[in-house]
Amino acid sequence: MPIASELEKGNYFIYNGEPVKISRKEVISVGTHSHTKLKFYVQGLREKGERQVVFSHTDRVEKVDIMRKQGQVISKTGNKVQVMDAVSYETLDSIVPQELVEDINEGDDVTFVEIGGKVEILDRR
Repeated sequence: MPIASELEKGNYFIYNGEPVKISRKEVISVGTHSHTKLKFYVQGLREKGERQVVFSHTDRVEKVDIMRKQGQVISKTGNKVQVMDAVSYETLDSIVPQELVEDINEGDDVTFVEIGGKVEILDRR
């Protein structure tokens, strides 16, 4: 696992069990002996605003690579859907977020991400 000082703007890492993207990075001094820490401004996948996270330079973080993909909803049962990847034509199972359950129907194009074998739908296109 990389250390916090290796993270750059645009990288994704796991914070409190969810992936977040770094939008800004600052070095701040703390205390009377001028110890420095890293302040990251991060944004979750579905969040509108950003929040601040402070790490020591040597703290270990779990870095992840996330790619947004396009797909089509093949079937929908309640809040579960099957999504076909538009590039590889692979069929993936996913759970629809509560705020999108009413909006997504069979045949809709969606944007999704695959994180650790789990598919998350971000929005309807």
